[in-house]
Amino acid sequence: MYHLVTNKAELIIPENKEMFLAKDEIAVSRTDIDGTILYYNSAFSKISGYKKNELLYTPHSILRHPDMPKAIFYVIWQTLLSGRSTHAIIKNFTKDGNYYWLLVEFIVQKDNQNNIISFLANGKQAPRHTIDIIEPMYKKLLKYERENGMESSIIYLTSFLNSNNYATYNDYICKISKRKKYSFFANIKNLADL
Repeated sequence: MYHLVTNKAELIIPENKEMFLAKDEIAVSRTDIDGTILYYNSAFSKISGYKKNELLYTPHSILRHPDMPKAIFYVIWQTLLSGRSTHAIIKNFTKDGNYYWLLVEFIVQKDNQNNIISFLANGKQAPRHTIDIIEPMYKKLLKYERENGMESSIIYLTSFLNSNNYATYNDYICKISKRKKYSFFANIKNLADL
């Protein structure tokens, strides 16, 4: 029998090592409107370290890494509950205390009467350049949350997005997660050096 760690203070982090999904893998999970896990695939099981069905009917938030600002989840939930799908960069805990970064597409699922019934999350390995961009922002948001509460973190995030001409967090994530275009000549200072 497995013991599901529900209090992260009890969790012993042995290595704090980053884990990775293979390039072609997609970690899929489905939750109800309260965030309770209803389904997950083998890639999700593999990256999280939980066995098949071990996480069923538990809160998805059990995977939440403490480096993730609450403000990001607030924005995600507000977007989803308004009926719109969204993207996010998420850092999660594995069962053994390691972590992984995913670029996640959250999709709202509705019934025939247009009522929201569940959320589907399709996560792929977050590109390193995207993690390098988002991690300092998340640290800043966490600082605001610790010092002044989640509302100040949301205000900072909104101000950042507005000052950089992004309508939403989703727009920002879509922009920074696009692959960088590399040029063969990008690292050559002078073509005459060839």
